[in-house]
Amino acid sequence: LELDKNRSLSKGELVTAYIKLQWEEYTVGVQDSNARLVLPGLRYSRNFYDNPTRPARGFHYGFDLRGTNQLLGSDTEALQLVSAGGVILPLPWRLSLRTRAKVGITLLSDPLSDLPPSLRFFAGGDQSVRGYSYQSLGPRDATGNVAGGKHLLAGSVELERALFEDWGISVFYDAGNAFDSFTAVRLFEGAGVGVHY
Repeated sequence: LELDKNRSLSKGELVTAYIKLQWEEYTVGVQDSNARLVLPGLRYSRNFYDNPTRPARGFHYGFDLRGTNQLLGSDTEALQLVSAGGVILPLPWRLSLRTRAKVGITLLSDPLSDLPPSLRFFAGGDQSVRGYSYQSLGPRDATGNVAGGKHLLAGSVELERALFEDWGISVFYDAGNAFDSFTAVRLFEGAGVGVHY
């Protein structure tokens, strides 16, 4: 359950103050547990595109700052910042350069095992590192299952060529991973071609 207050600062610019009440039962690898969270936070986003359905130029960026504590009635204590953004730049010959990045940071005084999966970070999938299955990247538990991490780094560079009115082809390079320590970051990479409609 989330209660929020939204305020539009200008066209494409939104600030949201919220409080989320959450009960989560979960299984991650060999861990079977539940969590109760009272999670206040603040979101900010801004975007501008020259066309809402097929943009040739534009950008977006935003952040979500959220935290919880036992004093609020939660089972765990954590502070998180999630930030994401992207840019589209037009190039000659109906080409466009598209970039995106996402960063997640968790400050946690309790063990990671006390953090439910909805607050852990995973990588992999078509909105993260293409070429890897959805949420298949991140720290693993003793049995080899992906258990999620405290932090996240992911980014992409894509060169797209528009075809006709609604189609496009592209080449892309993605890199990213979820992890527990910035001193031991290993990024997985994916590259390929795509067809867009």
